[in-house]
Amino acid sequence: MGKRRLLVIGIVLLGCIGIGGGTPWAFSEIKEAQIETALQGGGYVVYLRHADRNAGSREKLGAQSSLADFSHCETQRNLTTAGRNEAAEIGRSLQSFSIPVGTVIALPLCRTRDTAMLAFGHAALDPRLYDPDFVAKLLATIPSAGTNTVLVDTEDQ
Repeated sequence: MGKRRLLVIGIVLLGCIGIGGGTPWAFSEIKEAQIETALQGGGYVVYLRHADRNAGSREKLGAQSSLADFSHCETQRNLTTAGRNEAAEIGRSLQSFSIPVGTVIALPLCRTRDTAMLAFGHAALDPRLYDPDFVAKLLATIPSAGTNTVLVDTEDQ
């Protein structure tokens, strides 16, 4: 199996929440072809961490910050060159597997927004992704028929 396929399957395994209408499967039970086929049919929420970023101090932004506060990329830990390439590859790979992506919601941090834009070409920005209850609600919302929803978030909240 090629590196690209392993990369995408790894991302899907880590990001796929509740295959089978909200019933999580143990990773040992998931077969690559089942994941690919399931995602091709739509109806899932994929929770994706942003691509590789630069090191640095944590931003002082949160759910109460305005969208304008997030626009100052020079004060944030942005994607590395490798991270930008990684994000673009995620999008190309999902497209090559014919995995339909509908709604994309990203935390407005520059690295999460850029990951979403490079991978999917669009994203709604929402600082409420800092709120675990809001994320849980999104994870429990079944996407429009024939599409998958993608949430692009960060690990350091």
